[in-house]
Amino acid sequence: MSDIVGTAIPTVAAFNALALIASNLPGLNTPVPIYAIVRSDTFIPLTLPSSWGEFSRRYDVALSDYPQEQGAFAVYNKVLRPREINVELVKTGSDIARYAWLAAIEQQEANNPLQLYTLISPQGVYTDYTIAGMANATRRDKGQNLLYLNIKFQEIPQLPTQTGSYQNVAEAKSGPVQQLGRVYTSVSTTAQSALINAQNFLTS
Repeated sequence: MSDIVGTAIPTVAAFNALALIASNLPGLNTPVPIYAIVRSDTFIPLTLPSSWGEFSRRYDVALSDYPQEQGAFAVYNKVLRPREINVELVKTGSDIARYAWLAAIEQQEANNPLQLYTLISPQGVYTDYTIAGMANATRRDKGQNLLYLNIKFQEIPQLPTQTGSYQNVAEAKSGPVQQLGRVYTSVSTTAQSALINAQNFLTS
């Protein structure tokens, strides 16, 4: 634990120094903030809106709700949940243009619901997020030719996997495997799948 803290302190100091330097050099900023939603595997954009609205990122943890002995609060008592990002996209134009734009996004999600995306913003680059929800609306007070689309992205934590490197793996239909601090999934081998199916058959 002391090694982690020892390496984290210089990193935090470096980020604080970078923030201070950048604040005094506004010329480092681009004239127009860069936003994008691209596929993590091909870097093809999900869509190109007329403008970008809200871009909010949520960090949440699950804490142990039982009493802790003094000094017993450990890292496994604070589990990091998948992060969420809410993005608001704005599309303007004719009724047909807005309809086709929205239909293209919905069709991509329907064709490949497991697609992972990388979200790019001035505050950071966030990889391996999937679409967890969408909502669209037009607002009479802001013009009937404006379509507001809110997309909720949720992080899918990924680990580099190798055959046989993880024990007690479960197929997707059985749910994810709980590991310390995070929730990960791992592809099971043919032999492991057969054992899982046999166990389910015997216990059902």
